Amino acid sequence: MSQENEWGEMIAAIKEDHEKAKGGNTKYWAPPSDEEGTFPIRILPPNRKGGETRFYFHHFTHWIERNPYECLNQDLVDKDGNLHPAEECPICKFVGKLYKTAERGDEEWKLAGELSRKPRYVYRVVVRGSEDETVPKFYETGKMIFELLYHLLTETDYGIIVDPKNGRDFNLTKTGKKRMARYEQSLPSANTSPIFKDVESLKKVLTNMDTMPYNSLIEFVAYDVLKSALNRHLDIEEEQPRAATQATASVKANTKPVATEPPVEQDEDEVDDIDKILSEFGQE
Repeated sequence: MSQENEWGEMIAAIKEDHEKAKGGNTKYWAPPSDEEGTFPIRILPPNRKGGETRFYFHHFTHWIERNPYECLNQDLVDKDGNLHPAEECPICKFVGKLYKTAERGDEEWKLAGELSRKPRYVYRVVVRGSEDETVPKFYETGKMIFELLYHLLTETDYGIIVDPKNGRDFNLTKTGKKRMARYEQSLPSANTSPIFKDVESLKKVLTNMDTMPYNSLIEFVAYDVLKSALNRHLDIEEEQPRAATQATASVKANTKPVATEPPVEQDEDEVDDIDKILSEFGQE
């Protein structure tokens, strides 16, 4: 047995712990938190074979102590394939009480904003320059990047940038590091192109996309578990009643141009092959 095989499992475990220590979420790809620069990705189209009409998945998340929790007040299919019907969410209920009693701008108002559910958008993306670009990653963003993509698709001449044949790579331009990161300067590539020019890579990425249902990311916790997480965050004893006035007694401080390339001429047979592959996957 080679040394690489003998110690491979240990190295993999160390890498996993290293990501957890950095606060990383291995479900999602993200640009390095401590780097600035441009990170090219290709946003993949909807999975037509799976009945999708959108190239993204939308859900709502509460963040407590930097840990994400699915809001209970949303209809979603979870990772086990079970439909979770919308129900009362203890965090939404608590936030509602705070907004009713708080003065705009005071500590309780800020706490309500921190705990309120946040829209999250998930995309399947090809990460350019990755070890194997035919293996897509999940990429999750907040509202800002989604609004930028919405603007590009509906109000500009860039066209359908997620089109698998005539779309564009998307250059994530990151300024600032960690929580100060901003992406307003991100733009699509100047030239259109297929996801991959060779049909084998195109087929691989579309096949791999089939194995990435969005619901595989969704996991709900029970009402009482979510309530306990909230109470721990607020230092409220479990037997004490939930009340907006208790929130501020012990609130923990939680302050919370792209280079262009000349177009590449494609062989007509190559274009025909790409059309065949896209047709096979319902992406024509």
